[in-house]
Amino acid sequence: MPTVTRLMRGTKPSGPIMAERRFESTGGSGPRASIRVRAPARDSRTGHYRCTVEWVHSGEKELFELWGIDSLQALQLAIRAAGDLVNGGEEALQWVGSDEGYLGFPRTYPGFLPKALLRKLDRMIDRELLAHTRKSEAERKRRQRARAALP
Repeated sequence: MPTVTRLMRGTKPSGPIMAERRFESTGGSGPRASIRVRAPARDSRTGHYRCTVEWVHSGEKELFELWGIDSLQALQLAIRAAGDLVNGGEEALQWVGSDEGYLGFPRTYPGFLPKALLRKLDRMIDRELLAHTRKSEAERKRRQRARAALP
């Protein structure tokens, strides 16, 4: 599990904003929050990289910092933390323009899980996705047949 450090007010973020996602209340009453991921920056002392995440909600801006061995790991951890921050919020939010309640962050698994367990989880998810896809396709075909049968 990545260690997330909440930064003090006035702390300089890691770099320019690379990505931003806006959220609204699930009722669709306009933007209510946003999450921003800043570019990773190399620490000259350690050689590792830090990446800042900004969580703007309820009129407050919070900065969080994640560290990685390289810039890609720092970025991956920052995106994962961004999802955790949004998912863990008190407000009922959705990604602006998406289906109700969808936040746009994929589920991730801790890196310390055994590979056999990760493969098992992947197979379980793949089976469920396939079952859902088959069910949706069958329903679509059923609706097409019903429409074609109408005079």
